Amino acid sequence: MRSLQWMLVAVALGLAVGCKWMETWGHKDPPRPTTPVLKATPDQLVAYLNGQAGRLQTLTYADARVTSREGLVTYPTLRGNLAASQPRNFRMTGQGGMVSAKLDLGSNTDQFWMYLDAPAVKPVFVFASHNDFETGRAKLPGNIPFEPDWVMQALGMTAFPDPADPKTTVKYDVKADEKARTYTLSWPATTPAGMAIRKEIVFDADDVSGARPQVKRHLIKDAKGKVLCSAEVKAAKTVTLGAAEPRSGQQPVVQYPTHVVLRWEEQKFEMDMSLDGSGARVNQQLTPEQSRQLFTRPTITGTPAINLAEARFDMK
Repeated sequence: MRSLQWMLVAVALGLAVGCKWMETWGHKDPPRPTTPVLKATPDQLVAYLNGQAGRLQTLTYADARVTSREGLVTYPTLRGNLAASQPRNFRMTGQGGMVSAKLDLGSNTDQFWMYLDAPAVKPVFVFASHNDFETGRAKLPGNIPFEPDWVMQALGMTAFPDPADPKTTVKYDVKADEKARTYTLSWPATTPAGMAIRKEIVFDADDVSGARPQVKRHLIKDAKGKVLCSAEVKAAKTVTLGAAEPRSGQQPVVQYPTHVVLRWEEQKFEMDMSLDGSGARVNQQLTPEQSRQLFTRPTITGTPAINLAEARFDMK
């Protein structure tokens, strides 16, 4: 039961810099530069993230495949679809091929839920309000240092506090790695369970295009710098949106991931998500009825939903 519960939690949660890529990308990857990495500030990196999130309002994948691994064990691949809409709407459904397994993971402005039905185990269906989770009343199994909004962040649909805003309390830091040619944006945070952590986002410091992602990794580290969990963007798709911007003369562009690997280091658990970029739809207009059907917690006959604010799971 422990492994299947980890799969449930993992899939649910998993799921203007001074250089040219802040404006546009070319059609082909240029050769790797040998010049020094230019300096970047928190304002510039956050502006890039928020610019991307501002352009990516909805995102749907008709084909999403998830393969999970725990240690040396690989679980059967689940296949389905994924839809996301800002600010917090998310839904992923899937089922096994040779194995009779079903998965339903979702979130809306009020709550998130997770459902898994697999052979030889009792179906699991849990939910919690975002408020209960953020205040620590609803706890995830094993007190995993993750958050339901992690999926939206990995998809590039999360806006971050502006460091130029005098009301912002987040203390950002930026480090450049000359050898890896990356920028790392980091800031301190605390989990709902009260654990001090540090969040990081790693950027490619050079121009990218095509399948090469500009945002390479999202990480959560403990107070000593040990990686607790990560979301690595292995591949992405770059698309142009609408007419050219009047000031720059450039068409606005956006990237969304097509291959993401989520890892929990201590638990030696990994979830590999392959998202069909060719079939993805960006900024599809969803009617109120479509949104209601997609982002409402389902009723599953024979399996009552358990409120995580009122229940605990022993996963030791």
